[in-house]
Amino acid sequence: MKAMFDMALTAQNSRIRDLVALVQKYHEGIAKNSIIATLETGLVIKNITGIDLNLLPCGPEGGYLQLAGLVNSGNLRMVIFLHDPLLRLDDPGVTEFLGSCNVQNIPFANNVTTAEFILHRFLEKEMAALWRCPNTRPERSLSYA
Repeated sequence: MKAMFDMALTAQNSRIRDLVALVQKYHEGIAKNSIIATLETGLVIKNITGIDLNLLPCGPEGGYLQLAGLVNSGNLRMVIFLHDPLLRLDDPGVTEFLGSCNVQNIPFANNVTTAEFILHRFLEKEMAALWRCPNTRPERSLSYA
């Protein structure tokens, strides 16, 4: 998959409800971006919010490894992966995915507070770029300087 995506959204089953609430809260900004999600999470988000997104297989069925590939190829700008802190992350695909985000320095949120911070900053920069030059697409940079 060679497409560039602004964000990946995924969650363990016990946290999908939290991710949907987050997407609803930031619906207007998120809907303007290119989104990819793992199958189960993505279907719930799409059915409840109506946001158009691209779907990968479920995380344990190769979705996490495909997300890692997008990160490593420079085709993903930020990640929200809400996981249940009471469950172990022992899936090798998750380990590869998390490691790729760290190596490639991709903004990564694994809880709602961090996700809100990243989304707020990401969407704020998008809007600021549009405000300065309304006839062009904003620069795709996530620097926090």
